[in-house]
Amino acid sequence: MISIFDTDIVTFEKPKYTLEIRSDGFTYTHKKKGVLNVSFDDILTIITTNYFSSNGSYSINLVSVDPKQKMIDITLDEDYGYETHNIKETKTLLTAFAAHKLTKDFPNNIGELDLTLGTSLREKQIKLRGNKIIGAKHEIDINDIKRVVCAVSAIGTFGIYTSETKKGLFDKADMVVPINSVTAPLLEAIVTKNTGKGIDFSRGNNWDQKNSEFIIIRFMEPGFFLTDRDSIKEEWQKIAFDRVVMYGYFINGDM
Repeated sequence: MISIFDTDIVTFEKPKYTLEIRSDGFTYTHKKKGVLNVSFDDILTIITTNYFSSNGSYSINLVSVDPKQKMIDITLDEDYGYETHNIKETKTLLTAFAAHKLTKDFPNNIGELDLTLGTSLREKQIKLRGNKIIGAKHEIDINDIKRVVCAVSAIGTFGIYTSETKKGLFDKADMVVPINSVTAPLLEAIVTKNTGKGIDFSRGNNWDQKNSEFIIIRFMEPGFFLTDRDSIKEEWQKIAFDRVVMYGYFINGDM
């Protein structure tokens, strides 16, 4: 993986607050609420509110690795934008968090990772450990994943399937995980490596989106799929890289 945070600190200056994002965490300085210093090592997962259904003023909920600690939330990208994706602050923070959790060796280290992918009511805390995605109710070997289907409404989920073909009304996912900045590039890498095809984003939100391709824009960066700045180690990485490049809105300046 390559990331702007390998060399740079990204700062946003807004009337109400300043946001400074680093490779290992961030500092949020609010003119009235004070200073919040966050290390990504202390964060289990990040839950975004309104990020699937709006174009501004997203609530960023930081879930601590310590269950005794209260969830911290801040609001980013407060100025609504209706002509383009208004996501610069939020996507930059989410990308830094994902890059830290997946590490610079991603995507060539997937079988070596041990990390929390997110939480859900059904699966509780969902982990990637070695070659397995493990929840409270289900467990899947990543090498058996043949399809991943994106479903988005007020929240977003990825349905993970071990069958290659749809089974009509009985096409039930083997496991469901939340969409976030870690699961999106991870599952895109896994299913592309296994099948040569990425996540299925063909479903809309039953409202204003005919498909869910905006998830690519909001949660993925091309650099996730590079081995280093000058090379791609395996062909499937190029497939994933080229797909994300098509959508634009990269945090290095073209949003």
